[in-house]
Amino acid sequence: MTDPVDVLLIDDDEVDRAHVRRLLDGAYAVREASTAAEGRALAEATPPDLVLLDVRLPDADGPTLLPWFVERGLPVVMLTGVEDAEVVVEAMQGGAADYLVKGRMDAGTLGKATRAAVETAALRREVAAQQARLAEQAAALEVANREARELAAALTLAEQAERRRISSLLHDHVQQLLFGAQFSVQALRRLATDDRAEADLDRAHDALAQSIEATRTLTLDLTPPVLDDEDYSVALRWLGDHVERQHGLAVDVVAEGSAVVRRREVRVLLTELVRELLFNVVKHAGTDRARVRLDGRDGTIAVSVEDGGAGFDPALLDGAGFGLYSVRGRLELLGGRLDLESVPGRGTRATIEIAQDPDA
Repeated sequence: MTDPVDVLLIDDDEVDRAHVRRLLDGAYAVREASTAAEGRALAEATPPDLVLLDVRLPDADGPTLLPWFVERGLPVVMLTGVEDAEVVVEAMQGGAADYLVKGRMDAGTLGKATRAAVETAALRREVAAQQARLAEQAAALEVANREARELAAALTLAEQAERRRISSLLHDHVQQLLFGAQFSVQALRRLATDDRAEADLDRAHDALAQSIEATRTLTLDLTPPVLDDEDYSVALRWLGDHVERQHGLAVDVVAEGSAVVRRREVRVLLTELVRELLFNVVKHAGTDRARVRLDGRDGTIAVSVEDGGAGFDPALLDGAGFGLYSVRGRLELLGGRLDLESVPGRGTRATIEIAQDPDA
């Protein structure tokens, strides 16, 4: 058995109150007040399920009192002795659930109005509760996303710190050892007494020279100085030249708009991803040219890598290419995205988009 609907009846006419009580059946429990002040006091003490409010009261007009109940989420059905169009409009605009004329009111019309008002109020409370839950979930999701972005940024910075450590080790230690060995070989060459020994020393000298060049290149690859420049077009132009020297791929870099990226980890991540995309062109596209287009507008950095090579079916790439997808995943954690467009025989275009200063 359900609890009766708690009705607060506010009407200064005792006869009218008795009439309303007779019309309501046992599904309702009626509390009564004859003034606005008394009605507010009862509602504050125990909020009712429904308010039946007379239009005229000794200490206040019903439409004037109406907002007090509406603000507290209480459904209100207005009651009046005489139908007045202006009062009806005022009451409905003020938030009344319905409006009944006492002389025309019977058990059916009153019951229908009260049930509809209570059900509508319950539905509104449920919607409000759902909205509150959704807002809490959205706030929690935003916190989780922010933490994920912070983690991605920290991971990128940690990788850069490790790269700098390795780069310093190569430059300050390994290269010095190689230079020392090269000097020793040169000294031995001067002391060589036969052609075979001299040839062996020449090969050792050449191998050391190649090793020194390799460590220089690796040092530059690990920590390109251009990444210290906030103008990201500088890094892209260096990368284009670097890829052409290493792999013979002619890279045309076109920069439009402002390309300022203040966060180093974002510059590092973009460079890793563009490098991976250009390397894919070298490996798979079957072409010796590519274009990198940089556009920085409306707070967003967009970098596209295009080629007119072999192309592929993007669906076949799903789950493949660990290097590309690992960087892509970190890009998404920072709020960026990578889109791939390709058609077999018609080339490929990859587009990276990310805020110039995500969460700055």
